[in-house]
Amino acid sequence: MPQASKVALVTGAGRGIGEATAARLSSEGYTTIALDASPPELFAERGWEVHQCDVSDEEAVRSVIAEVEARHGRVDVLCNVAGIVLVKPLTETTWSEFRRLVEVNIGGTFLMCKYVLPLMQRQRQGVVVNLGSVSGHIGQIDHSLYGATKGAIIALGRALAWELAPYGIRMVSVSPGSVDTAMLRGDIELEARSTGESFQQVKARREKEQAFGRWADPVEIAEAISFLASDRASFITGCDLLVDGGWVAR
Repeated sequence: MPQASKVALVTGAGRGIGEATAARLSSEGYTTIALDASPPELFAERGWEVHQCDVSDEEAVRSVIAEVEARHGRVDVLCNVAGIVLVKPLTETTWSEFRRLVEVNIGGTFLMCKYVLPLMQRQRQGVVVNLGSVSGHIGQIDHSLYGATKGAIIALGRALAWELAPYGIRMVSVSPGSVDTAMLRGDIELEARSTGESFQQVKARREKEQAFGRWADPVEIAEAISFLASDRASFITGCDLLVDGGWVAR
């Protein structure tokens, strides 16, 4: 169990994998700081320290991290979970859609690292867990740009692992397969509309992409994140852990 003084910061904590991760780390004794673009009152009842923050807004990120540093003096674990998906053919994608996808997924990870890593460097310790995706490993129709952002996050982590190792900081990522979240269900609804199939037909087909024939629960992804963030993973850095139900292995 971590000491109560250890501080974990989780982005995208308002729902889905981010919410499950914040809950898991809180249950392990971390002081949990939850960031989300949603208003804090929507999930403040969880007992976490909550901040509204769009991770693609540099001033918002800088301000929140300054407040965290003033209040806690440290960040031991950073989980970059916040992200958005775009399901669309590349030729139909607008420049503004491209920019928003890149600004949130890659830009948000960049900005959180930019402002949290100096704290970890002064501490000479810390762990950063980024959220990749199976889309960063395989080709998916209408997911080209989303997959590109997730591939970039994985590559960023590999490079930073070497850059940060002299400070005792570990940099890892987790790449989920299909996880039962509002974001994935919205993805399925879009696919159903474009193909003329029902939601259940598309869902059943996507479930077959997993060796276990089902989607993951967000809690299962949070467990993997929790392990990588813990001292149990003390010799793991620069890796991307696939939690994809065997999808890539097929």
